[in-house]
Amino acid sequence: MPNDTNHAPVTEVALRSLKLRPGLALQTQGVTPGSPKLEAQFLAAIEGKGVMVGPHAASSGKSPLKAGDEYTVQGFTGQHDFSFKAQVIQIFEVPFVYALLVYPKVVQARVVRRSMRMKTSLPAKLTLPGGSGAISATLIDVSPFGAMVHAPSAVGVIGDLVNLAVGVDFEGELVGLEIPAKLCHSHKADAGDGIHVGMSFKTVSQRDKLILHYLAQSSTEPV
Repeated sequence: MPNDTNHAPVTEVALRSLKLRPGLALQTQGVTPGSPKLEAQFLAAIEGKGVMVGPHAASSGKSPLKAGDEYTVQGFTGQHDFSFKAQVIQIFEVPFVYALLVYPKVVQARVVRRSMRMKTSLPAKLTLPGGSGAISATLIDVSPFGAMVHAPSAVGVIGDLVNLAVGVDFEGELVGLEIPAKLCHSHKADAGDGIHVGMSFKTVSQRDKLILHYLAQSSTEPV
């Protein structure tokens, strides 16, 4: 998972402070040892009343949760990892399928990113210091503090420093960004074609910070 912070502590927060979006992916697991992990999605929450959790969009449409059982619920908002334990009050099938969970008094949360990353799709180039040449890639999400790119193959190793170069349409004018970054993680793309490479930015000039803020804000979908 991308990480723009270092070893952030876990704190107790109110669920409402996380501003969860309907459709947010969740993972649930019964508190009984050996219980399977089940995919679900957040639907809504009414403070002090309950949390509505629906089946995963790709499921059969039936709730995998059982009334009366207690579950650990985990998710990622785009900035925070979070988890809480709650008992299922009731399973509903109309007007749609969902499980109603007890509203948690507190949620365990950890800041993973200092800023929400936003989806984008821009041609980019990565250069390793002392490398033989630039690697063509696609910038797929960005924040003022880090980014993820899609590359055709592995780029260096975790901890390597790279230069990220990308052109940005800044108020009608094409401007170039070239930012030193540290490789934080990489994994195969979901479609199995290429590699996703996450990185955190190092020294960024005030000019480039302004452009990065503009780029992040001009994109519309958080990740």
